[in-house]
Amino acid sequence: MESVPSIDISEQYIVFTPLAEVDTAREEPKVVVFYANPDQLTALIVLANYGRPGHDSVIAPFAAGCQTTCLFPWSEATEERPRAVIGMTDISVRPRIDADLLSFSVPYVMFKEMEDNVPGSFLDKHEWKQIAERIPGK
Repeated sequence: MESVPSIDISEQYIVFTPLAEVDTAREEPKVVVFYANPDQLTALIVLANYGRPGHDSVIAPFAAGCQTTCLFPWSEATEERPRAVIGMTDISVRPRIDADLLSFSVPYVMFKEMEDNVPGSFLDKHEWKQIAERIPGK
């Protein structure tokens, strides 16, 4: 428990909603959560590190599923150089989600940085297109 961030949340409620339904002119999300299979997770990890020197932009802490999906990324949002968080690795939560999924939670400011790095990135390259073809529902 000593390694789990302790934060005070001033809001009365935390709302989970699809990002497409958020009016970012009126409110700014704190965290964006993806549920990703290994191929998608790979792309998110690469994109999180894409515009940053070093390879410390993503963490996978040992914690409960809700802590890695919500608490850690909420805490990271307050950092000068926030990191994305891989989650849902808690053994007790694994039976409650699809076997091939993990979460990838990213502070909104970092999400926007990642989004800005998409044009001209590896996502336009042949190697990624080969991988993307095998992603279900693509």
